[in-house]
Amino acid sequence: MLTGLYNRNSYDEWVKEKQQADGTLIVTFDLNNLKHCNDTMGHAMGDSYIKNAAEIISRVFGSHGRCYRIGGDEFCVVIQNRGGFDLEERLKELELEQQEFNQSHTIPKIQIAYGFVGFDAEKDMDFEAARSRADVKMYEKKRALKGGGR
Repeated sequence: MLTGLYNRNSYDEWVKEKQQADGTLIVTFDLNNLKHCNDTMGHAMGDSYIKNAAEIISRVFGSHGRCYRIGGDEFCVVIQNRGGFDLEERLKELELEQQEFNQSHTIPKIQIAYGFVGFDAEKDMDFEAARSRADVKMYEKKRALKGGGR
């Protein structure tokens, strides 16, 4: 309800119904510093952070695939028909949207970590396995954004 995105139940249903199609792109997202935001500014501000980040993800990816909030501050986008879809351009747009938001809003500053993979039947038993691979890449990005290097 908070974000207007599909929820985890919707995602789980989608996974059950869909055939595993090679090349289906799965992009995972996690919001950096949400706990700090909640602890220092309150949960209402944390909800605002989640809502604003969801709006950015939806604006950038929503017309290309289905956007899900799969956990408190975890999101996933599934893009099945990639014809004409340029992931690199969308990720640049995501970064730009965050910068523009952060320049025009004092708090909370949005920082979205992401990871992505294409479903590969040779590596993935199902879409959840592919999402797990995308999560690994997302957590690498998360650490890099937080200054943890590798």
